Amino acid sequence: MRKTKRIYISLLGLVISMFIFGTVSYAWISLATINNIEGLTLTASSGNELQISIDGIEFSNRLPTAVLTEIFEDIRLIDLTSLDGINFELGGLRDFEGVIANEHYLSFDLWFRTIRPERTIYLINNVNDQVDFNTAIQGTYVVSQGVSWRADHSFINGATMDDIVEKGDIGIYHASDAIRISVIELNDDLNPLDQRDEEELRRFIYDPSENPSRGYGVPIGMFSYFVQKTKWYIKLPDTFPETSYRLTKFDTHNPYQALDNESWVATLQETDEVDNLGRTYYKAKIRVNIWVEGWDADAFDAIDKDTVLIQLQFKAADKAIE
Repeated sequence: MRKTKRIYISLLGLVISMFIFGTVSYAWISLATINNIEGLTLTASSGNELQISIDGIEFSNRLPTAVLTEIFEDIRLIDLTSLDGINFELGGLRDFEGVIANEHYLSFDLWFRTIRPERTIYLINNVNDQVDFNTAIQGTYVVSQGVSWRADHSFINGATMDDIVEKGDIGIYHASDAIRISVIELNDDLNPLDQRDEEELRRFIYDPSENPSRGYGVPIGMFSYFVQKTKWYIKLPDTFPETSYRLTKFDTHNPYQALDNESWVATLQETDEVDNLGRTYYKAKIRVNIWVEGWDADAFDAIDKDTVLIQLQFKAADKAIE
């Protein structure tokens, strides 16, 4: 991964949305500087069909600002690497004391709760191609302002040997192109009926750029630039994380029937809890990790101090038959 200096990304916004039966929940997290949260709001406007919680106890349609503030204090997104979306390290030649959640990458838990019959939760609806930094629409996206950078060395930046950025060329480079998102399903320790073995829990790593040709450990972009700049050849990785470059599709005639399980992230489990009408609640717990992948082709020094806006959209539906 990139060795010359750390990349620090300011997370300007994070939107978490649950989408089920026409209702949407949103959460906005705003950071004015790299190491300080300026403001935070979290809203879950999902009626009684899907509720959200950050502690698994208090579920509501609207959560107060103060609930998440402490979680995201002093966060800095620096370039890391992970093979499983759970364990993180710097890799390479750098000396560093340790990687800490919510100091060097973003990590938070969410619980979902519903009385509806649909039991499978998916991350859905990548709308990157419809969004810029000043546009907000429904869907999953990762966008950034971008940083203007003049190349100080020539390097290969595409699939062919003639796709070269020449020394002195000026371009706009985006931290959003190097972001990874993992969604890790957890046993709900607050639900005594959730007795699943660990191998039954979902593990999902997603590259929201959806461009595998510029994904993990490719010999172009950042790697080619590093070699040209340092004259130091490092070995590319020979082990790769299982990464998805697309999200699940749904039946056009039945939007709550998944056609595939590509971005299946959790399964709602029966609980011993009921609503005021005696209807059983089904719950799921996940952990979301967001980081800058240092082995990505776009993890240039150029993206240092870029500003990123992230929105995630989840949906409960019927699982596709495999």
